[in-house]
Amino acid sequence: MKYGLFNLTYKREISKKTVEIGEEFQITTTIENRKMLPITFLQVEEKYPKALGIENYNYNLFIMPYQRVKRTYNLSGNKRGAYFLRNVVLGIGDFAGFNMERKGIEFLQEVLVLPKSLKLQEAVVPYGNFNGPISVKRWIIDDPLMTIGIREYTGYEPERYIHWPSSLKYGQLMVRNFDFTTDNSVLILLNVESMKPFWVGINEDVLEKSISLCRGLMEELEEEKIPYGFTTNAYGININEKQNYYPKVGQNHLNYLLETLSKISYGASMPFEALLEYFLKRKGNHTTFVVVTPKIFSSYIEPINVLTKTANRVVVISLQEENLNRLSNNIIKYVEG
Repeated sequence: MKYGLFNLTYKREISKKTVEIGEEFQITTTIENRKMLPITFLQVEEKYPKALGIENYNYNLFIMPYQRVKRTYNLSGNKRGAYFLRNVVLGIGDFAGFNMERKGIEFLQEVLVLPKSLKLQEAVVPYGNFNGPISVKRWIIDDPLMTIGIREYTGYEPERYIHWPSSLKYGQLMVRNFDFTTDNSVLILLNVESMKPFWVGINEDVLEKSISLCRGLMEELEEEKIPYGFTTNAYGININEKQNYYPKVGQNHLNYLLETLSKISYGASMPFEALLEYFLKRKGNHTTFVVVTPKIFSSYIEPINVLTKTANRVVVISLQEENLNRLSNNIIKYVEG
């Protein structure tokens, strides 16, 4: 009892820190008795998130002097999320457990379970009069020889898009409606409000579908090598984090955003219309905005319509048809199919 915890070490290793739903990974624990005295009764108390398949994992050991005991077991996540593996308690005492000396060992390890991937072609159908292949190519890549033209400046476009000769001719600021193929980039905006206000109720199924659609979008954009960024009004995701919304391509960028998707909570840090207005004021250089939302609330209509004046193309993917008919006809719309 007096010397049992002396020179006793515990180590825990995780084989994978990012896994798919249902994918197995290994936890390996190593306990080492670094002294001449044996430990006749060691109680180990490990706690894991329930979603990983094991909640409380307790076992007893007899350890000889200078002996190392290694245990390996498999876990798997059954639900998207960020899961923390926390502290471990070691107990020294008698077999009956009446007299115990305990020691807590601090651990904080994270396992990320990624969302499922939903492909556009499998999950959504066009809404209204829009017909054509359900693909990011339809949104981005048009005929490079087509004439785009000039339109009136709304105050939201970057100054570099102003066409000065036309502005002088018409007596007001005009901007270029440029070719998509010259400067393509996409910003995906995920809304986690399934009700108004969000805390009235949360529809987990529809939010998980929305998150899975975002993953499918990112993977398709990555495959087409079209720069893409991501932002959301989910609590805990910083919209000022440039690494999120700045358009990029590459496996590291995709991995970072997929890990971000795994961490998304159901709580909203702000109304979705506030997020839209934030990016309207930024006057960024994204040529296409893709809104992924459980539904379109009335308060979203005006800021989404304004997006059509700041970007070449706006796409709305709503899992419900409500209010889609009130959006601009220039917007490409999809619903769950």
